[in-house]
Amino acid sequence: MRNDKRIVWIIGSAVFLLECIAGYYYNVYVGYYHSDGISRVANAFYVLYSRNPHLGAIGFVWTPLPSMIDLGFLLLYPLIPAMATKGIAGMLMSAIFASLTASILVRAFIKRGISHLYAVIFTLLYSLNPMVFIFGFNGLSDAPFIFFVILSIISFLNWVDEHKLGDLVVVSFALALAFWCRYEAVPFAFSMAIGCVIIAMLVSRNASPPSKGDTRYKWSWAEGILTIIVTPLCYSIILWVLFNMIIMHNPLYFLNGDYSNTAQIQGHLSSAKYVAMVSAPVKACIFALKKILVFSAPLIAILIIKLLNRRLWRWDTLILLGMFISIPMLQVIMLVKGTTLGWLRYFMYVLPVSFAWLPYELSKVKRKWVFIIPIMGMVANFIILSYVITQPTIAPDENTFIQNSFNHHNQTYYDEKQFSDIAGYLDENYHNSNLLVDSFSAYLIILKTQFPKRLYISSDYYFNEAISDPQKYGVNYILIPKPGSSSVISAINNAYPNLFEHGAEWAELVKDFDSKWRLYKVIRRTGGNVQ
Repeated sequence: MRNDKRIVWIIGSAVFLLECIAGYYYNVYVGYYHSDGISRVANAFYVLYSRNPHLGAIGFVWTPLPSMIDLGFLLLYPLIPAMATKGIAGMLMSAIFASLTASILVRAFIKRGISHLYAVIFTLLYSLNPMVFIFGFNGLSDAPFIFFVILSIISFLNWVDEHKLGDLVVVSFALALAFWCRYEAVPFAFSMAIGCVIIAMLVSRNASPPSKGDTRYKWSWAEGILTIIVTPLCYSIILWVLFNMIIMHNPLYFLNGDYSNTAQIQGHLSSAKYVAMVSAPVKACIFALKKILVFSAPLIAILIIKLLNRRLWRWDTLILLGMFISIPMLQVIMLVKGTTLGWLRYFMYVLPVSFAWLPYELSKVKRKWVFIIPIMGMVANFIILSYVITQPTIAPDENTFIQNSFNHHNQTYYDEKQFSDIAGYLDENYHNSNLLVDSFSAYLIILKTQFPKRLYISSDYYFNEAISDPQKYGVNYILIPKPGSSSVISAINNAYPNLFEHGAEWAELVKDFDSKWRLYKVIRRTGGNVQ
């Protein structure tokens, strides 16, 4: 038992250390950050260090658990500015969950009677898989989401074998916490709920009391199980909708607000590839299938094991397949509705689903030579994904890390460097002035500046009023990005669509930053006339 715990600690610590080394290399040495990852850090930063610090500044588009965890590390910002300026807070958050994922995986293998050697091999083949490894340090929500998904599957399968109530409780809270990381938790939880009903009604052999019929008893048992499973998740969803309604005055702000995912991707949907899938479910399914196949080697290995072990035509196979397709099906629906770009990482969750199932399946194997099949599957997947992340046409999001390695840089790096240069310029020349800026596009500038409280940003109480009459609210300068880019959303540009190109009688251009950003001095009141 003590040796088991030692192995769990060693594997978890090793993964954490490796993730931190990789994160330090990119965040500090190279100076490249994943835009979504560093923006999560920025959301937490606004809560503590903006002009109007308040918890609502964490944002209401993405569920806030990753940024809430970042908050703890950002408390060290006055002592260690790199927690924000270099995104170290986000890197540590991801690394911790990558480490926890490795720990619960190796523990699951050992608990299922798998030898320590195989447990370590399988866990490292997963944790060091290039696609998985990247998300262990980039500050995104994927690492915590994957941890809770894997924890829920392991606990669910423990309940299938042992029927301990505690395992169901773990499943329920894991699903709820997964929702506070990513919305994909909802379809996944639906598949989990169906799996529980299948086990209760069709698989479990619990004897029914004499006073009840077998079917009636099983259905009442299934109802109780569902109540345990879905209650924390349902409360979480209701709370999130209420928070949006009370604070943003729109219960569905996270779906259709000014900074929502729908608003963010509108500029990208002119691509013929995405237009062709709108209202075309067959094309969307084919697109999704191609993405899923990249991660499918472990699932194929499990199905082969089931076939050899004469377990293929069992209800748990259907449960596995349901969990496997649940999250990709959400992407298919969103592709048909034109509300997603279908990045490769949105389909990667099928990999941890398959891997979390592996300890359970291997525990049913009697012939140990069968273990070579999932090892071959994991090695094949390792090789496939090692190739995939080198291809910008297949994995553009992940390939940016490759492009910014070994003294090579792409345009994204130079764009992020410009944010640092702008922040430095503003600190040097306007540290006593109040600047109005939309945080959606300027989050890196806000993180990099030494004087964040002089900025009026989107989460401040009077941001919208300051846009309509800057001088009235003490704004001295306005910093705006060039409009027209698919990745730029700016409430200031929306209010003054001609300001960037033509200026205004109430504002004077004082600095142009490579025609991408412009700084205007407010010289008179607008009178509240937004145009």
